Amino acid sequence: MAPRRPPAKPSSPATGRRASARALGEVDGPRGQRDGRNRVARSQAQARRRFMLGMAVTVMLVGLLFVGVFPARTYLDQRSATKAAEAELREVRAERAAVKRESERLETPAEIEKRAREEFGYKKPGEETYNILPAPADPIGLPDTWPFTGVERALGAR
Repeated sequence: MAPRRPPAKPSSPATGRRASARALGEVDGPRGQRDGRNRVARSQAQARRRFMLGMAVTVMLVGLLFVGVFPARTYLDQRSATKAAEAELREVRAERAAVKRESERLETPAEIEKRAREEFGYKKPGEETYNILPAPADPIGLPDTWPFTGVERALGAR
């Protein structure tokens, strides 16, 4: 049995009633002893407070996820997409520069003359051109036995 506290001395009748109500609340068993109801109520209240505190912490963590983590992931995705787009832009600019150099080279009089002679067979007045025919094709080389007899002659190889 726990030691009892001495009752507080009331300074006024209202204070005395509160003290006695508190004392009755703590000592309300059948023989004037503690029966544990207040202890159970206190432990239940503490459990409710712990539960509410846990819920508040959980809600705060979920809020932190929405505020911090998900936008950070979006930011990282956008940053990698930006880097890829910048690399593609560099490639396109390099290709455009190469095409511009090639078009400037093709517009020179020497290149125009060279391409006209090679691709279209143009010539200057007074020049002679010669067409060289390709060599005849080699015979197919099929055996002279049946069913191949006469095939090369039909194809015009011999």
